[in-house]
Amino acid sequence: MVVKDGSRVVVTLGGLVVVAAGLYLSRVVLAPILLAGFVAAITAPLVRWLTDRKVPAFLAVIAGLLVDGLVLAAIGAVIASAVADISSGQERYARHLADAFANLEAWAVAIGLDLEAEVIESALQPGAMVDAFGVVLKRVLAVLSQLLLLLLLVGFMLSEIGDWSRKVRTLLHDREDLEALREAGANVRGFLRVKFATSAITGILATAVCLGFRVDLAVLWGLMAFLLNFIPNIGSIIAAIPPVAVAALIHGPLTAGLVAGCYLTINMIIGSILEPKLMGDTLGLSALVVFVGLLLWGWVLGPIGALLSPPLTLLLKTWLEHTRDLRWLAVLLGGDVEEPDALLPRVSLEDDPESDGDDVAPAAQ
Repeated sequence: MVVKDGSRVVVTLGGLVVVAAGLYLSRVVLAPILLAGFVAAITAPLVRWLTDRKVPAFLAVIAGLLVDGLVLAAIGAVIASAVADISSGQERYARHLADAFANLEAWAVAIGLDLEAEVIESALQPGAMVDAFGVVLKRVLAVLSQLLLLLLLVGFMLSEIGDWSRKVRTLLHDREDLEALREAGANVRGFLRVKFATSAITGILATAVCLGFRVDLAVLWGLMAFLLNFIPNIGSIIAAIPPVAVAALIHGPLTAGLVAGCYLTINMIIGSILEPKLMGDTLGLSALVVFVGLLLWGWVLGPIGALLSPPLTLLLKTWLEHTRDLRWLAVLLGGDVEEPDALLPRVSLEDDPESDGDDVAPAAQ
């Protein structure tokens, strides 16, 4: 039995590697489709709400696309404004970075360390660091420039939601498969609803904090807090690093500490109190699995995969829970582990066709 189970694990892992390689090779096409599906899943409740109120389906889809277009255009405007601000203030940021390196060198000399800050400064090149950040924002802006293709995909998805539901029910005759599909869809929709609301609150509060402490690019940091909050556990930590670094660079360590404290308070209230109360056990993924999923989906599908890693991992976990041979993978992905007796069926030697009963004879006597 051990050899058979070991072979099954190896075959399963080999199959996963093949599937991951296929996804990686097709990510140029697959990533935009997944992003469009993500946007469509968020927009679908608005379309359903309009159609329930006797609005024609075509007009409801147009209204949903209009809202999506306005939101994406606003995101593009924020990033474009940040690129312009960085370009206009490049010399100021480079000067602050040079002053920071000089202070670092003076501190090292005061405590007797040969830090060679000049070497560090020449290696990091403050001007080049500012330019690199601007290039990253410009690339993001270039992705947003493909809004027409994204909105077309979203429009087609929204217009065929009902048809696809009927087609899937027609193809899947197994009630267990239908139940797995319904559960996966319900889990992802619940996750997206809660995450969208809490992420919006997080983004607004982060923007207010940055404006209150006069941190440059406050709206950009709020937008980053909104987007990265979709990644549980670590997304809010990543979103806090740039504004805290900018606050330390421009205003000093005291302001940076206050900004970090405000971010920590926001994340504690929303991430540890509000989200668990609203979401319950919908996600059901451990922190390690979330982080590993971020790395894997990011490698397979790029930045879009990293952003969509929680719902994709949740879909995978829900599907695995309804399989017999791969349910052990769902257990590994889960956050809470059941007792072994409740998780796995008991196997007696009487039910094992390979057992002749000799091993239990002494015990019976």
